[in-house]
Amino acid sequence: MIDLPFSEFGFLDFGAVRIHRASEVESQYLYCLEKGYFAQMTYLSRNLEKRFDPSLLVEGAQTALCFLAPYGKSTGGVAGFACGVDYHKVVKDRLFQVISRLKGQFPDFKGRPFVDSAPLLERYWAARAGLGFIGRNRFLISPEWGLRTIVGVILCNIPVSEFPVHAPLEVKDCGHCGRCVSACPGGALDDPCGLDAGKCISYHTVEAGPQELLPDVDCCGWIFGCEECLKVCPWNRDVPSWPEFETHRTLLENSDWRALSDEEFQTLLGDSGLKRSRRFGI
Repeated sequence: MIDLPFSEFGFLDFGAVRIHRASEVESQYLYCLEKGYFAQMTYLSRNLEKRFDPSLLVEGAQTALCFLAPYGKSTGGVAGFACGVDYHKVVKDRLFQVISRLKGQFPDFKGRPFVDSAPLLERYWAARAGLGFIGRNRFLISPEWGLRTIVGVILCNIPVSEFPVHAPLEVKDCGHCGRCVSACPGGALDDPCGLDAGKCISYHTVEAGPQELLPDVDCCGWIFGCEECLKVCPWNRDVPSWPEFETHRTLLENSDWRALSDEEFQTLLGDSGLKRSRRFGI
């Protein structure tokens, strides 16, 4: 049995699952694609075979190692995940530390880390690994840690039998309170079979940019991201955010940051997720 003290790397939870074709969610994904729920995120319609079969992403991969990284609350109209250094880099850096540890225990290790930047269904695999369940709001919900987590995955060639089995979840669904559906300003969650990104504030403030904003979209004060459905969820928890995710919080709490020049924006916030929208988008 491989010893993998995930908490040493700051992760809240860890689970391993044998990879296979994700056929049970394939029809739902294709339904959302057909309905146009991915809006202008055309990358979600590409590499479908890899998206449903992660063994095509890493040769010889047998197992998905799934980790939960915590982030804090929103501030200044910016979602909590974007209040510090870009989470793609931060989480991936720590996953590389995990890989280094694994190589010391498993000399024939082959694998690759993933953090929301490849055709991989991270939340699906995290749920399969026992870290939580997919809620009505499409978040991965951990009964212990809530929703303010980012999923990091390592696909590797180590057999799943080499890792301890995650404790079974005491709760396996979010219930039927419907608070997230009612709280969504655009009605993005009205269809129980999928989230309509074209009606989602996060899509319009992060993915689409101002050139695609519709005149009737009320962003409810959100500048980057949105947490309306998260805030009302009974499973929402305060979690001990990583320091890297807090580096810009003081600046963002002051509304003056919105008036930064291009040069100032790049200097002060160039390492954050906000660079995705650039100062023009903000």
